[in-house]
Amino acid sequence: MRVAPPHIRKTRTTADVMGDVCIALIPTILAAVWFFRIDALLRLTLAAVCSLVAGRLTGKRDGPDLAALVSGLILCLSCPSQTPLWLLVGGCFFAVCVVRDGFGGIGQNLFNPAMAARGLMLAIFPSQLTGFGLPGALSSATPLVGDASLFDLVVGRIGGSMGETSALIIAIGLAWLLIRRVIRWHIPLLSLAGFSLLTLLAGEPLLPALFSGGLLFGAVFVFTDYTTKPITLAGEIAFALAVGVLTAVLRFYGPYPEGVCFAVLAMNLVAPLFEFLTIPKGVSQ
Repeated sequence: MRVAPPHIRKTRTTADVMGDVCIALIPTILAAVWFFRIDALLRLTLAAVCSLVAGRLTGKRDGPDLAALVSGLILCLSCPSQTPLWLLVGGCFFAVCVVRDGFGGIGQNLFNPAMAARGLMLAIFPSQLTGFGLPGALSSATPLVGDASLFDLVVGRIGGSMGETSALIIAIGLAWLLIRRVIRWHIPLLSLAGFSLLTLLAGEPLLPALFSGGLLFGAVFVFTDYTTKPITLAGEIAFALAVGVLTAVLRFYGPYPEGVCFAVLAMNLVAPLFEFLTIPKGVSQ
């Protein structure tokens, strides 16, 4: 049976790819601990342990489940440093046991596990996901910092979710993923382009909007998720532009101050349609 491209002929395993993602997350993890101190260290350690345990509970026995670890770390880094420990534990188990393995395991889940868990946490316990300020500073009700300088936004000297504050650190992770050919450049770039277009049309300042919130973190570590995006090049382009535009729409006009989580979940639903519409003629799925 003929199937749609890409046809992967390399010997790299899922564990190899997830290992590279873990390495790419290291600068962001270190920055989170630097900026948010013991709060970040405790939550990141807890998320790592819980996600690995969840991966083991759902049947994996041949070594650590690095895919589960990635989901747990991304979930934790997308949360503020004051997230209740019990809520983070529940989110990690929900992401791995329900969203990923409940749909058949790696490669069969419809939604990005970390963002599905983040969305559920935000929908049910919105008041618990507060405390975006840096230690010793006044806590902020929103991760978006409109009056911060561009320098602070780039280096991460602002409040926000633990993994989203420093554009420079996120760029280091992006460079590693590109060098290792884990991801391709067009999804991060086109998602930022779609976001920028809507931001300009809305009359909002572009650079502060790009460098605040979870957009950059999402463009590198979430939008590029293999399973929940289309597999065709044209489908990926449509997906990236759409998720960037929808992020801006939800950020500027939605009920929540940030739009990445719900934008990517919505586009995960649409991804199979993008894929179906862009499969070359004569190629069957």
